[in-house]
Amino acid sequence: MKATVTLALVVLATGLAGCATPTLTKADVDGRIVCNVDQMDQVERAARRDGRGLYWVNCPHATLRAV
Repeated sequence: MKATVTLALVVLATGLAGCATPTLTKADVDGRIVCNVDQMDQVERAARRDGRGLYWVNCPHATLRAV
């Protein structure tokens, strides 16, 4: 029984490790265009403060630069 449980845990751990996303390298991050969440947060807070509705069609973009 213990051997079966141990084998099942090893198989499960191996399967989950295979699904893990690889870590990003400097080359992966440099120049990548993503949504600018800081600017979106500021605009959403201002809209809430003024009582306006806000719907995002396209997000403001930011380019990541690795140092």
